[in-house]
Amino acid sequence: MQNSDTNLVSAAQAGDAAAFDLLIQRHQERVFALAYHMLGNAEDAADAQQEAFVRAWTKLRGFRGHASFATWLHKIAVNICLARKRRSRPVYSLEQDEALAVQADSVDCQERLVNALVVRELLDGIPAKHRTLLVLREVEGMSIEEIAEVTRSSVGAVRKQLWRVRKLFGERLRQQLMEGER
Repeated sequence: MQNSDTNLVSAAQAGDAAAFDLLIQRHQERVFALAYHMLGNAEDAADAQQEAFVRAWTKLRGFRGHASFATWLHKIAVNICLARKRRSRPVYSLEQDEALAVQADSVDCQERLVNALVVRELLDGIPAKHRTLLVLREVEGMSIEEIAEVTRSSVGAVRKQLWRVRKLFGERLRQQLMEGER
């Protein structure tokens, strides 16, 4: 377990930049995916990902290990994404994404892309705080306890809010499907 997150964090806290590079490599895909689902486009997600790792590096000495490094890093990324969402609404062009679907080679690929676009559109219609919970649970696979820690909420509040946002998402999905049948 020489390369566990705990050992790498300890080495990085002692100034070992190579250890922090390993932490970045280990967590970069999940941080990017989280940021992408929250912000809606790759460019903003990449910026948020980079900012999250820079902020983690600058605050690493204060990390005490009360949570896992991954949970702590996700908390930083969520806060960055929420701050970006408050500053400006991302530009989301359904027309551009539909053009990509038309260019896709296979019917299966087009179908997956269209389904992803529907989910993205539905997610964009949900308030950022609730969308964050849904992304952390359903996309990132975090436990209720981890989400509570990341969002600084109680476990009960997270459960209640997740129930509400899933219900809202389901209602919007059913409405979308009914409109598509017409």
